[in-house]
Amino acid sequence: MLRIFSEANENEPMRQELTQLGGGAHALAIQILGNADDAADAVHDAFETALARPGSYDERKGPLKPWFLRVVRNRCIDMLRRRRGSDVLVENLVDSSATPEQAFEAFEAAEAIQAALRSIPSEKRQIVVLRDYLDLSYAEIADVLDIAPGTVMSRLHRARMALKEALQDYGK
Repeated sequence: MLRIFSEANENEPMRQELTQLGGGAHALAIQILGNADDAADAVHDAFETALARPGSYDERKGPLKPWFLRVVRNRCIDMLRRRRGSDVLVENLVDSSATPEQAFEAFEAAEAIQAALRSIPSEKRQIVVLRDYLDLSYAEIADVLDIAPGTVMSRLHRARMALKEALQDYGK
């Protein structure tokens, strides 16, 4: 009993930091899974896994954020393998101070971006989301995707070109 209490106290700083990462982790999971409920399940599972095995995180290898996002990504991939297919949606936020016309234009633009994101391959979609939606550094993206930092730049460029092309196709 004393050991369980001790472990709970030892995990508290990690629990607090993981809780702060929950929003970004959920956004990533939605991008991969396309469903808010499945995304919440994936983040919850990743959270529980991280807390159950705190020793699997090595702070010498980098910050907690990219490590946890990798755990979330891997959990999402496991869920997709079981589900055999995905349709990814982007959560949209419209400025509440916008006029109705501005809100409608923003909604239309967001719909176009959603359609374009859905049309590009998952690997490209993930790297765009990590950089442009979650604002991760190249080093953090490399850590999440388990690729070399230099590879991030080239893949991100190709992903943005694919997204640009998809947006042009959407506008036709």
